Amino acid sequence: MIFLWMLLLALAIMLPLFFSFRKGSALRNRRESALAMHRAQLDELAKDLSDSRINPNEYAGARLEIERRLLSADTLAEPQQDGNARLLLGATAILIPVMAFLLYLPGSTPNIPSEPHARWAARQKAEHQRAGVLIAELRAKLSTLDPNSVAASEGQAYLAEALAEDAGQLTPESMTLFKQSASHAPANAPWLTLDQQRLAEANAALQ
Repeated sequence: MIFLWMLLLALAIMLPLFFSFRKGSALRNRRESALAMHRAQLDELAKDLSDSRINPNEYAGARLEIERRLLSADTLAEPQQDGNARLLLGATAILIPVMAFLLYLPGSTPNIPSEPHARWAARQKAEHQRAGVLIAELRAKLSTLDPNSVAASEGQAYLAEALAEDAGQLTPESMTLFKQSASHAPANAPWLTLDQQRLAEANAALQ
């Protein structure tokens, strides 16, 4: 039932186009459109004069310019539109909503199955295990270093990032490590940018 309503809605959207096909409705060519526009401008100009929105001198100058454009537009030569393209236009107006509707029919679009949950879960578990091994190695390495040394600062930054990536967010431990790393990192240390970026993210989240 919903597909029927979708088709009717699509046809209704195209309905205004069919009004141009009714008898007696002729589309203006460029010359007729220009003449109609300039005549409307003359009428609007006369109304502005009568309402005292412009003075007579301004009215005379503007009227002269519009009349010049009117004469120029009258010389445009274009063939009268005879409606020969109505059949093609009508077919297009029908085919557009019909083809759009067909795209939503069952089997009309490629069916790409989603990844099985078991495979996704297995991959996530493997990634978590690899992160656990890396974190354990970093912890073991840091335990042998002076906490205030440059080497410890680098290790603290990478351990903090590994903890944050594994948890999917900044954890209290990772924030502590980022602060310790930043406090002992040299000004030109490449990991100092990581420390500062992560600390800025944490501060922004608290605001």
